[in-house]
This record gives sequence, C-alpha cells and structure tokens, in this order.
Amino acid sequence: MKHQHSNDDAQHDHAHHHGAAAHQHLTAANLRPPVSLLAMSAWQRLALALLVLACLWGVVLWALQEVA
Repeated sequence: MKHQHSNDDAQHDHAHHHGAAAHQHLTAANLRPPVSLLAMSAWQRLALALLVLACLWGVVLWALQEVA
C-alpha cells in the first residue's frame, strides 16, 4: 500500500521545514534550566556551596565593619 500526501500535508511539510526556527517541541530536556544542580557532579555542588558561603561570610564581615 502506497502512502500518499494530500496537497495540504505537502504544504504543511514545506512550511514546517522552511519556517522560522522559533518552533520547538517541548520535551523534558527543554524544560531543564541551563545550569541544573541535578546535572552537576558532587564536586561542582560542593564548590558552588563553598562559593555561596564565602560570599555570605564576606557580606557579614562587611556589615560588621560598617557597624564598628
């Protein structure tokens, strides 16, 4: 049995292939943010946690100097 496309299907395929690249199908991979904690290794998560703690400690030291 031969599969035939109607004229409307052929026009849709043509528009779909040559249309703007803005159309993207939604998948689980598309919904994931570019930087995901789950995608990081344990070392990367540890480094990120240490960086956040260092920044917070810096803010605390700055605030203590302002008060003194």
